[in-house]
Amino acid sequence: MDRNRIKLIIAMVSGVAVLALGFFLGVQPQLTAASTAAEQKATVDQQNEGIRATVEQLIAENEGLSGLEDERDVKLASVPAAPDMPALIRQLDKMAGEAGTVVTSFTAADPVSYVAPASATAPAAAAPAEGTESSEGTDDSADAAAAAPAEAALPTAPATVTDPAVTTANFSTIAVTVDIQGSYDQALDFVDRIQKGPRLFLVTAITSSEPEEGSETAEGQTWTVGGLVFVLQDGETAPADGDATTTAPTQAEGTDEGTDTTASGR
Repeated sequence: MDRNRIKLIIAMVSGVAVLALGFFLGVQPQLTAASTAAEQKATVDQQNEGIRATVEQLIAENEGLSGLEDERDVKLASVPAAPDMPALIRQLDKMAGEAGTVVTSFTAADPVSYVAPASATAPAAAAPAEGTESSEGTDDSADAAAAAPAEAALPTAPATVTDPAVTTANFSTIAVTVDIQGSYDQALDFVDRIQKGPRLFLVTAITSSEPEEGSETAEGQTWTVGGLVFVLQDGETAPADGDATTTAPTQAEGTDEGTDTTASGR
């Protein structure tokens, strides 16, 4: 082998070594970096999609914020943080006018702390003693078969649902009584209006009485509507039972001039 061929072989080997070294030292790190960048880009794109979806949801919720605020205001007006009897009297007087009746009297009792009702359960039927027989001489299986229809016929009381956020410290009820004068249909219209009015009003009793003959107010029956309104407030500011009374200087429609309707309780 001559000297020139040896030099050529050495040059070729050196070139291959340089190419290999250049690939591992220059190209391979760049390929690894490109692959890592691609993975990072895919992760960032996924995160961006999640953020974009969250932003779109927040935009949609913000557009519905006014509706939620209106719903909140309606619920706060339904069960306010204070008794506010004057406002209730004005509402009742307005609804009475719309129903064509006349409010002649309004009274309110002191606030009473709410007490959660106990869950009522249907009594369990007594099982026959083991080994006993009925008065007709039937066995235990016959007694059980005869008792089964009776047990199935017993109604089951629904479980009482309470919210732990509602306690005796922050929730109270106020008994109110409203006297109105009008016809039967007008009274029904008034009762329907107060049950659908802005203030939550639970009707508990309705009574009526005929006007006395020769009375100047003999324009229809006198109806007495009893019910409950509710107050939900912070426990720190909730009043004790019978804590105070407030006079609401609101004249009911149809009363003598200068006569005030008194609302006891706050």
